[in-house]
Amino acid sequence: MQLTYRGANYEYDIPTVDMIEGQVAGKYRGQDWNYRYPRHIPVPQKYGGANSNTKQEVQALRDVAAASAIAAVQSSPTVAEVAQVQRRHICSILDRRQQVAKAKGDERLMRLLEIEWKQMAC
Repeated sequence: MQLTYRGANYEYDIPTVDMIEGQVAGKYRGQDWNYRYPRHIPVPQKYGGANSNTKQEVQALRDVAAASAIAAVQSSPTVAEVAQVQRRHICSILDRRQQVAKAKGDERLMRLLEIEWKQMAC
């Protein structure tokens, strides 16, 4: 297909998608019509039948998911631990900023950083 954009001509080939026919979905104006799926997508199975899970299997899957969620919550750090790590990180950044200010000889920045250091009480 020949297209033009702001005076520039270019050729555009519409990509084709390999489709497969599914089961008959209904009728439209007296004709059967089928679901169509791209070939790389598996055709979904009907609800129920040989491929469906039993209630016990579904409950077992839910139990496993709930147990893993509980384990994840129990192993997560507490608020106090997170606050302590954050405080150490801020103090290390502040220390590095002081070292850079000393190396540059910036007295004004050194005074500001000392005030910040006292506020943080690192």
